[in-house]
Formats: sequence, C-alpha cells, structure tokens
Amino acid sequence: MFRRRSPQRDLFASSQLMPEQKRARLKSSWAEVFRTQALKLIHEEEFADLYSADNGRPNRAVETILGVLILKEMFDLTDAGALDALEYNLQWHHALDLTMEEAHLPQKTLHNFRARLMAADGGKAAFVRTTDRILEALGTDVSRQRLDSTHVMSNMAALTRLGLFCETIRVFLHALEKAHPSLYATVPQGLRGRYIQSDGTDNAYEDARSKHSRRRLEVCARDVYRLCSRFEETEAAELESYGLL
Repeated sequence: MFRRRSPQRDLFASSQLMPEQKRARLKSSWAEVFRTQALKLIHEEEFADLYSADNGRPNRAVETILGVLILKEMFDLTDAGALDALEYNLQWHHALDLTMEEAHLPQKTLHNFRARLMAADGGKAAFVRTTDRILEALGTDVSRQRLDSTHVMSNMAALTRLGLFCETIRVFLHALEKAHPSLYATVPQGLRGRYIQSDGTDNAYEDARSKHSRRRLEVCARDVYRLCSRFEETEAAELESYGLL
C-alpha cells in the first residue's frame, strides 16, 4: 500500500550524532549536495501506481529506495554493496536524510521495486523525469560521464533481466536435483556454481555491477540454451521448471 514518507524528520539523524568538526566535513561533501539539491526532487506520489491504493503493508519510503538506486549507479555498486553503504556509510545516511534505524533495506525490496518499475510504463517515465530533474539540478555533464536517465534505465533493465534468468535457472536446477539426481550430476560444475553453491544454497550471480550485467546476461542466455539442449530428450523435460526454462 502506498504511503508517502513523513516530512517530519527525526532529531536523531546520523549527522546529528557526530562531533561538530566531523559534521562540518560531512556537509562539505557530495552528501550535502545530494541531500539539499537532489533528494527533494524525488516526488514519491509519481510512483504511487506501483503500489496498491488500499491493500497490503505500507511501502518502504520511495524516496529512500530511489535514492539508493541512483547512488548505486553513481558509485557503480552491486546491490549488496549499495545496501552495505546504506547500512553503515554516514555519507549515505546524510545524503538520504536517514537515522541509523531507517538506514536499512532488504535486498528483495530493492529487487521487487526495480522489477515493478521496469514493468510499468508509468513507473519508467516517472523515474526518467526524476533523474532528469536531479541531473539538471546537480549540473551533471552527461557527455563526460554516462549517467543520463536512459543509461540508468538501461542498466536497471539489464539487472532485472539478469535476475529473472538466474532465478529461472536456479529453480530448474533445484527441481532437477530433487527429481533426477543422476541427471543433475551431469550438469557441468562451472554452470551449476554460477547459481548454486556447493552447500546447496543460492549463489548471487545476478548481483553484478551495472558494467558487468550485460556480459553476465550473455552467459546466462548460453546456460539456458545449454540446459534446454542437454535435457530436451530426457525425463527432465517433463518438469514444469524445464518448461519455464
């Protein structure tokens, strides 16, 4: 359910809990510029259509999620790297105007928001308008640095597709191991290792920096082809997850 972030800020923001000298250095950094010039240009109501109007739990603050996605691109981080920065980096706390308690997002929340954003034409348009406003306000020269709105959207689309590829392959491999362990044993270890660790837990191949996502997407596409070809004449082809593959 959509809910705007409260405009009332906590007195115990991270920047208020540090010595004056350190706070002064923080305010002379990029974080102060982002907080004062960019953050206010994220209009949460433009993204209300991505949520139910009257059903479900209240959403995480759109302002925070969008801020994390934009900073992730600025610093070319993986999802895990961006979420660690959100959790522990005081500059990120200051840039996004967060308290220690607010500075947390589950990876699934970030992934699901990105997927909803890419699936909705209105969401994509709203994101482009938002990033255009921020780039204009910050005076970013996009001819010198590839950080224009189209580039950011392209990166997000690639990461969304990469996640879909990885999850589909992972679901098939888990089902194959359970239903046909002898067939599962014929899958090359290198292929398996991209999606499932040796202890059976999921790998994080989809969590890539934007600059690596397209190369990984090509690898995943080849893996899908190899798996489909390898098992098309076997009992594995009867699995529902093989049909998804």
